[in-house]
Amino acid sequence: MSKRTVDEVLASSSPRFVASIATEAALDELVLEARSSARGRRSRRRLLWLVPGAVVAATALTAGAVIAEQLTRVDVPISIQYTTDTGKNVSCTAHIASSGFSPRLAEVTEYYKTHDFDADGLGQRIYNYALVLAGDKEGTTADLPSSVLWLPGDENDGGWEPQPNQSALNESAFAFIVQDVENERGWAAESWRAAQMETDCTGELH
Repeated sequence: MSKRTVDEVLASSSPRFVASIATEAALDELVLEARSSARGRRSRRRLLWLVPGAVVAATALTAGAVIAEQLTRVDVPISIQYTTDTGKNVSCTAHIASSGFSPRLAEVTEYYKTHDFDADGLGQRIYNYALVLAGDKEGTTADLPSSVLWLPGDENDGGWEPQPNQSALNESAFAFIVQDVENERGWAAESWRAAQMETDCTGELH
């Protein structure tokens, strides 16, 4: 038997790691975010959730690309406008898709096309809840989307930790724009569903 080289020994002893779909998605998002920052310009970020009645972060996905094929996109830009605690006015948009939209696309599209989210002050509510998720504000039940039943720091938070600003804003927007609306309009009858949000919001909170 020939003597193995050091490289061969190291190669055979190294742990074998196969990235899950969730890990690959998270890494892809990290690369895109880094590229976007390097370019110094606004770009759209696409985020995917599985929704069993509460927000599940993109890194928790296990169902793979098959889920994305079940999504129905609403081709209506949804306005998000808010004023930060430093007085800066921010305006950005989001596009959404959900497997819950498929049986009723005309109704869903009409709702998002005609509903005035700016007049409702939705952008400011998204901002206020994002501050809570980022750990910049102690939240109250008034800050919560109707689809979220716990506050960060309470006994049901599952070991919550403050999120980066952009993640906090994305999760908040998703809860108000997708989950709340699906629940209020009766579009969330399925035991689980997949949803996606594409946004050019940069996560500016201050």
